[in-house]
Formats: sequence, C-alpha cells, structure tokens
Amino acid sequence: MLLKELTIGRILQRVLLYFGLAIGALIAVALIIALLVYTGHTKSLPWPWIAFVMFTVFLFWVVIKQSRAYWSRPSFWFVTAVLLIVHLWAFAAILHIYPQWREIWFVPVMAVEAGLFQVILFQLFGERKRG
Repeated sequence: MLLKELTIGRILQRVLLYFGLAIGALIAVALIIALLVYTGHTKSLPWPWIAFVMFTVFLFWVVIKQSRAYWSRPSFWFVTAVLLIVHLWAFAAILHIYPQWREIWFVPVMAVEAGLFQVILFQLFGERKRG
C-alpha cells in the first residue's frame, strides 16, 4: 500500500507542476494581451513579446525542474510565484519602455536570472550545515 501511495503522490506532484506551469503561461499570455490592447498593438504580435513568453516558460521550467527537492514545501511554490510575478512585471516594463529590445538579448539575461533564482531558492530552502 505504501508503494501505491508513493506513486499517487508523485503523480499528484507532477500534475500540480504542470498545472502551475499552465497557469503561469496563461498569466503571461493574459499580461501580454492586456499590454497589447493598452498600447494599441493589437494588429500584430511583436517578436520580442513572443520571445519573452517562450523564454519565461523555459526559465521557470528549468528552475522548477532543478528544485525538485523543494516541491513538497508550499512556501517553495509561493516564492516561485513571487519570482514569476517580479520577472513578468520587470520584463513587461522593459519591453514597454524599450520596444527595440532584441530577442537574442533574452539568452544572457535569462541565464543570469536562472542562476539568481537558484541561489535565492537554495538560500531559502537548501539544507544548512549545523556547526
């Protein structure tokens, strides 16, 4: 029975992960659509915004996948959601203020951001050595 519960628990974790990623993607798309309507760019979707969505989904997929040890902690999901909101807010502001943003610039910025997120998550949830 324990093995069956463990399997159901893992399946539930996986479902929650995918549900969270889907919600995050929907929030990103909703934010982009709201900004397009607000700025009057409803005729075409600018490539930097498409790259923003793609890199955001990839960034948080990597961060969440590498943080598997923390999945059982509700505070991990809360902190990850806060990081996602800050990320979305900052890049939406950047793309709104600086429309000449090149898609390739996301690569180094998101690499640094992934490292920063991992450090933050480790500092908050990583095991501490007791002296």
